[in-house]
Amino acid sequence: MGRLQDLSNLILAIAYLIGAITTFYQVKAKAKHDAPPDDKDMSVDNLKKEIKTLQDELKEKQK
Repeated sequence: MGRLQDLSNLILAIAYLIGAITTFYQVKAKAKHDAPPDDKDMSVDNLKKEIKTLQDELKEKQK
């Protein structure tokens, strides 16, 4: 009976280990997916300023 209990505990430990590894990779994948944008990406405020600047330039050219 002791060997069966040991085997059961081993299987349970392996299951927990697989679950922990799976969770780790899910968190890692989510962190990579939700990474902050690079400097190349523009924020909303920067985009609004850029649009405003281009609109002003277009108005100047139309005059």
